[in-house]
Amino acid sequence: MNKQHWQRVSPWALLYFVIHFAYRFIKDGIFNLLPIAVVFVTQVQDKLFWGKIGASIAVVGLLLYSFAYYVNFRFCITDDHDILLNKGVFKKERLTLSFLRVQNVNVAEPFYFKPLGLVNCIFDAAGSVAQEAVLPGVTQAYAEDVREQVLTYKELQQVVEDQQTTDSEQVAETLYSLKLTNKEVAKFGLMSNMAILALAALAPFMNVLFDFFEQAVINRLEAFYEQEVGLLINAAALAVFSILLMLVMLAVLLSVIMSLIRFYNYELYFQAGKFKRISGLLERHQLSVSLDKVQSIVIKKNLIARLLQRYTIQCFQATSGYVTGAKSKQSLVMPVLKHEQVNQTLQRVYPWLSEANFDFKAVKFKGVEQALLLKNFLFYSLLPSLLFGLFNYYVVASHALYSICIFVMLSCLVYLSYKRYGYYFYHYQGRYYGIFRSGMLGVQYRVFELYKAQSTRGVSTYFMRRVGLKSLSIQLASGNVSLPYLKATLADEIIDFTLLQAELEQRNWM
Repeated sequence: MNKQHWQRVSPWALLYFVIHFAYRFIKDGIFNLLPIAVVFVTQVQDKLFWGKIGASIAVVGLLLYSFAYYVNFRFCITDDHDILLNKGVFKKERLTLSFLRVQNVNVAEPFYFKPLGLVNCIFDAAGSVAQEAVLPGVTQAYAEDVREQVLTYKELQQVVEDQQTTDSEQVAETLYSLKLTNKEVAKFGLMSNMAILALAALAPFMNVLFDFFEQAVINRLEAFYEQEVGLLINAAALAVFSILLMLVMLAVLLSVIMSLIRFYNYELYFQAGKFKRISGLLERHQLSVSLDKVQSIVIKKNLIARLLQRYTIQCFQATSGYVTGAKSKQSLVMPVLKHEQVNQTLQRVYPWLSEANFDFKAVKFKGVEQALLLKNFLFYSLLPSLLFGLFNYYVVASHALYSICIFVMLSCLVYLSYKRYGYYFYHYQGRYYGIFRSGMLGVQYRVFELYKAQSTRGVSTYFMRRVGLKSLSIQLASGNVSLPYLKATLADEIIDFTLLQAELEQRNWM
């Protein structure tokens, strides 16, 4: 009978629970409280007093809940090679995680644990976002010992592949390293749009916010501009523009700060078929990713990245079947790479990229059918432009040139999106790879081995069937890959060939 030796984590782990639940509240709950926040800012008179009351209640509640969670938290590593967790306050939960389900055992060193010599031992599991276990506040030696136990057991249980595959995977034993300066990391903040998207959540409250800003800020700015520039410019419009500009600059600054916190002193190492990444300002997070676990990679270059001549690479591992992408903890991000760094890195992931003169820009991608261009032109260019023109003519009575400009701009975007779609299949040493391209102002390449496909399907509407077209969809363990508007016969051939590779290949895909 398997004996279960339940253990507590260090009392210092209470710090982790406090910060963890505070972060979850900010991340998941802050947007639900935006209406209350807007009412508080615009309607409540004694803001300082009631703000202190609300903050005190929130802090006390956070501390009590974190303490109760710590008291109920137990873990056990069994002789049957399972990780057991008992946790929860109002809802008790027993989590059982087999060693075989663990993709990575990562060690994170938060700034508040560094003086104590403690770390967080994180188990990333394949196939489910919920199946993640964290042992906070354990010693570095204990975390390394647990990692060794898990990895050793997985190696013993790993299905032995043919000698050719083993030999080919053991060729690249030399250490490859990549280090990014914090100046380069800051560029990723300019390339990222997460902070700007967060501001979009305030859109429903813009009227209330503008009323508040009009009383508190805009009127003062308007008076200042009237005094300084006189009648040379509309002072009210300039004041509103100044507020919007400050919000955009704040969003960009926030995005840069977030990127520095996440990727500070970025270091990447590759040896013996594994990537190891170390980065982080407040928490030095170590992430180890085996190439066997990589389901697909994405190479992205958006509009800002094109101006900066930088790329972003993301290596996706297995995630939940109902999640369209991989969660961040299960994906390896290489944030700002130059063109030569991209080639050097990809050669470790896919050796066929090391062949002479191979470049994504030189690949002759096959495009999609023109029916997609016609459909998008009708629905996303012509129809919106006509509606905008009718609104201008009957409501605003503005010049028709505005409608023409809108039509030209939307048509250009539709055409660029159509031209970006493309696909390419490559054969190398008995393995088949797919490269799918998409984008508009930027470009994105998704690369994967065909045998890692979980399912495939062809989708067609009534009008698509009339002209013999289908949209292709390939489900990977790391998300969905799709191509719209292919010829039905070609889409069926790709589907059949992809399924054939998945059925014939005996290698483990995770």
